[in-house]
Amino acid sequence: TLNGEIISTGAGAAAMGSPVNAVAWLANTLGAHGMELRAGEIILSGSLVPLQGIKAGDSMHMEIGGIGQAAVRFT
Repeated sequence: TLNGEIISTGAGAAAMGSPVNAVAWLANTLGAHGMELRAGEIILSGSLVPLQGIKAGDSMHMEIGGIGQAAVRFT
């Protein structure tokens, strides 16, 4: 939400059927080029919603089913 209004929703299945599939694709593609994922590297599998512009004073809240919630206020 942005300032209490729902601005977007998404589902993990939208990312190649599952975010896990997107990470597997990354690992396989890197491997085909002689590169590898290393222990401790952070992998972001992509966003399931569009980017949203913000301004000072805006508040955002997100919830991921089965994982939890996060909120931020921009100053």
